[in-house]
Amino acid sequence: MRNKAYVVISLLIMAGMALAACAQPTDAPAQPTQAQIVAASQAPPVRPTIIVVTATPEPPPQHKSKDPTTFVWASLAEPWVLDPAMSYELMGGRIIQNTHDTLITYRREDPNSFVPMLALEVPSLENGGISPDGITYTFKIRKGVKFHDGTEMTPTDVSYTFQRGLLQGGTISPQFLLTEPFLGAGIMDIADVIDPTGALDDDAAGLAAADPQKLLDACMKVTDAIAADDAAGTVTMKLAQPWGPFLSTIANSWGAVTSKAWISSKGGWDGDCATWQNYYGKTYEKLIEQGLGNSENGTGPYKLERWIPKEEIVLVANEDYWIRQPLWDGGPTGSPKLKTVIFKIIEDFSIRFAMLEAGEVDTIGIYNAGEEGQINTLVGVECKETTDNCQEINPSKPLVVITGLQSNSRSDMFFAFEVNAENNPFIGSGQLDGKGIPPNFFTDSFVRKGFAYCLNYDTFLNEALLGEGIRSVNVMLPGMLGYDETTPIYTYDPAKCTEMLKQSRWKRNADGTWTPDPAGDVSLWDTGFRFTFPYDTGYLERQMLGQILQTELSAVNDKFVIEVTGLPWTTYFENQNASNLPIFYDGWSEDIHDPHNWVVPFTIGIFGARQKLPSDIQARYAEIINRAVSESDPAKRAENYKEFNQLYYDTAGSIPLFVLNNYRRFQRWVQGWYYNPMGTVFYFYTLWKE
Repeated sequence: MRNKAYVVISLLIMAGMALAACAQPTDAPAQPTQAQIVAASQAPPVRPTIIVVTATPEPPPQHKSKDPTTFVWASLAEPWVLDPAMSYELMGGRIIQNTHDTLITYRREDPNSFVPMLALEVPSLENGGISPDGITYTFKIRKGVKFHDGTEMTPTDVSYTFQRGLLQGGTISPQFLLTEPFLGAGIMDIADVIDPTGALDDDAAGLAAADPQKLLDACMKVTDAIAADDAAGTVTMKLAQPWGPFLSTIANSWGAVTSKAWISSKGGWDGDCATWQNYYGKTYEKLIEQGLGNSENGTGPYKLERWIPKEEIVLVANEDYWIRQPLWDGGPTGSPKLKTVIFKIIEDFSIRFAMLEAGEVDTIGIYNAGEEGQINTLVGVECKETTDNCQEINPSKPLVVITGLQSNSRSDMFFAFEVNAENNPFIGSGQLDGKGIPPNFFTDSFVRKGFAYCLNYDTFLNEALLGEGIRSVNVMLPGMLGYDETTPIYTYDPAKCTEMLKQSRWKRNADGTWTPDPAGDVSLWDTGFRFTFPYDTGYLERQMLGQILQTELSAVNDKFVIEVTGLPWTTYFENQNASNLPIFYDGWSEDIHDPHNWVVPFTIGIFGARQKLPSDIQARYAEIINRAVSESDPAKRAENYKEFNQLYYDTAGSIPLFVLNNYRRFQRWVQGWYYNPMGTVFYFYTLWKE
């Protein structure tokens, strides 16, 4: 910084002294020399003129990116798998939606309006794309679109994409979103077509050994429902019943179109109905081993260059991207402006933060409310809802924050009704002996409700979430159809917690297992318990939830011991998917903006499966859910969901917690960003940097 003062002293005093010698008396002595005149002069003192120049202010930072062609994201999480038929979490979906295209997509930030993508138009009653009975959808497929390997996409690739997704199945996949509209409300997996009891769900060996005719019939049911006509350039989809949210369903990552030839070349299903059962229920590990889970061959604006687990994911621009006319007014065309997108996998928040502060990354993943306060110290621009309504609050700070965004997600606490007993480190001794818990510990409603009353919700909100959330009464989001403020909720009440847990009694069976029984001779209150509450390291609110339960339960009875333990992110979810966790805290982001997308996963879908929710409880939920989704009258649907909400409270299988306020933060130089609650957090194709 330059900061100098300059003092200028006038030399005009010399001229004033010379003028003073001009008037002389007549008897004056001889004329003195000039030197004498100067010496004799007595000029009045002259003050020096002092000019003070203030410091030159430092110019504000320019906030320019060092590399405008590369976007860098520092993330804690990485994908589980990149197969669109199997990926069902945010990070994988983010990669897929930038490397693949769907038949239709959302109109920029509007979650209720669609534009054609790989289809030439959005089917409607008016254009004849939807039949009058709402059953048949006809998609006209765009020509000339190429996959990343240079082969041309055909209608057969489109139909194969959806057929394979349904037939590959698996309850940890997103396919339940498609089995219901195509195969019937309440059908959560293709295996249910073979055995409606659900006994074959995720049982690849059992399904492969099923009646061959039933297997063939199931495949034919799928291929008849989704048929391509390459000559006509169309794909026809026939639903099992009218399904209002169908277009929303196919606009997301599980609707990403894939190459039949490429998938077959990597050991995926070849399209033959005689063999589909051999490809059912593939695990993440198997798909990655085949090369289907860690590579891609989409048609999207970016190509996957490399994925080094626990290090980085690199996407590069598809310079031959097919879009020549914008999908919406003002939308991008041609090759992407961002030529490289890099996800750095960094678990330590302090490192992610330091990189953001130094301008080395464009944004970072924020995984708990405690990190937000520190990030906010870097905010220089605040925007309300969009980047068109902003004000600068500190010109020296590098970040933009967008507030007031519509939330489409939340996290809640879930109880596992049955966990795997073998080599399970989270249940201690596996017995009700004060040193562990039995695998079916949370089948006892007194235990579940006791825990619900012992959770200090205000402490969790204020200390873990920093007050940024509202308590959720129901499964669906506040304001959504079916949300009912009058539904009772569990509140922090140690007296009721004590009352519930004192009523928990158990009997030990001859085979060493335990059963909750009001007449049992073992009292949980007298015996106590010990188990582990795991959380994925880096998610502070999950850790704090366990610590709050730990504190409150030990306060009512010191024989109640919870050990709170951090696990690496991948280890945590591997154990969750394997049904090893007796209790877990997990989040859900909606796939379609409809209550059906909330009530299904929380009971008979993904979370119900992870909880091992008993079949009789699932059956009660399913009856209400199927009745509600088949009802076209919103008022009647709402009445059905009111019944659902009461059952959910009475069951207490999971406890709705809070819906967080939504924000986005990134460097000022990021341009072209918009928010659609139903799309990815960042659609890189619309972005550029300055």
